[in-house]
Amino acid sequence: MKKRFSKNNIPLAQVLSQKIEEIKTRSISFEERLILRQHLLDAIASAYIGRRGRLFEDLINLCPKTSKGVGLPGCGKLRMQPLDASMLWAFAIHASVFEDGSREGACHPASAIIPSILVLSEEKDWDKIDRAILAGYEVMILIARSGNPQFTLRGFHPTAITAPFGCVAASSVMLDYDLSTIQNALCLSVMGSSGLITSFRAGKTQPLQVGWAVRNGLAAAMIAKKGHQGYIYIFEEGFFPAYLGNAPLIPIDKPMEYGNAVKGSYLKPYPGCRHLHPSIDALSKILNGNPIQPSDIEKIEVKTYRVALETEIHSLRSREDAYFNIPYAIASRIVLGKSDWEAFDEKNFSNPELLGLMKKVDVLIDKEFEELYPKQRGAIVEIVMKNGERFSERIYHALGEPENPLPQSFTLEKFYKASRDFISEKSIERIKTILDVLNPADSPDLLFKELYGEVE
Repeated sequence: MKKRFSKNNIPLAQVLSQKIEEIKTRSISFEERLILRQHLLDAIASAYIGRRGRLFEDLINLCPKTSKGVGLPGCGKLRMQPLDASMLWAFAIHASVFEDGSREGACHPASAIIPSILVLSEEKDWDKIDRAILAGYEVMILIARSGNPQFTLRGFHPTAITAPFGCVAASSVMLDYDLSTIQNALCLSVMGSSGLITSFRAGKTQPLQVGWAVRNGLAAAMIAKKGHQGYIYIFEEGFFPAYLGNAPLIPIDKPMEYGNAVKGSYLKPYPGCRHLHPSIDALSKILNGNPIQPSDIEKIEVKTYRVALETEIHSLRSREDAYFNIPYAIASRIVLGKSDWEAFDEKNFSNPELLGLMKKVDVLIDKEFEELYPKQRGAIVEIVMKNGERFSERIYHALGEPENPLPQSFTLEKFYKASRDFISEKSIERIKTILDVLNPADSPDLLFKELYGEVE
């Protein structure tokens, strides 16, 4: 007898498809729409940051160009077919290490879902966009949550292995698929799922696996539209045995902690792996009102949860390594006085004061935070001065978590700083109206074309 993982032996693909169908028609509150639009604008801002690298340009050169098609962040009049464009948008968003994330799923949904929406936005309205974001986040995070934190502990990258499903869910709403087509698209997308944690050891190329996963998801959605079928029990008999080794740890149909997946997702106030942020916030509380000189510090102790240590990259060869290094994040905040994009620049790797302070930082596992993880991501930072004075602060919810929301002003500033080198001030101001739920400047299609320089 074949093993099934849902009530009444209903295929998981059918359970997920029904969730997408429900999102197509359910009511969406004003508060939800505000959150959805903030995540959308945040992802676009992240793409403008993540596209600043040679690998992004090399990917562009590999893809055929078209006279009509989808534009890319900061690429002017260049156009590509949707599959290639979705891959490049996904790569750019994820390469920023500044995109949103889900604590429940330990994944970064925007890098999978927003590219799908951008490449399929022609002649769509804002209600369609909002529902597509909702569906994409719900499906991707439900599956990622079902194996959190075991996916990571088994060596798989949750964002990459679940990205095809988020992409399919969003695309299915954008393209008005019926229940059968959604189900087939989900089943087909499982064949494009892959991603390894070890890829982070070469941080500049790691985002490729997310870009490829999104391209695979969109291809699955388009193949399903042609009437092609996937195996209905591929999640139960293929995905979960391969990536988890057993049935989902959390039932797929269990409600999300905050009612839906987007409301439970976080936004980052600064770049870097989210596991760094509780420590940065605890340190910021210490530094607020306590002017501390690096030369006066005897040692710094950071206590946090195990996964934060296990995903850490200890050698500093590139910006991408610094994004996963707690001692660097702590030392740079003290020495440079900031934790922004420039703080992680490779030019800082030769700063003797910063490097010296890094050696004084010890990172340990804290029993309380380990027990709270993954529901909470916390940290304690204690600074011991040479004169014996001690400063200590504890953080349970980093800035940007649903319990400690990121103000819209942070997202607007992030978008402005990220995009100003690529598009006009006029376009920036118009695109910012994405956040105006009651009265956006234009349709989604027109606003997104501002990103590509198509609107005068």
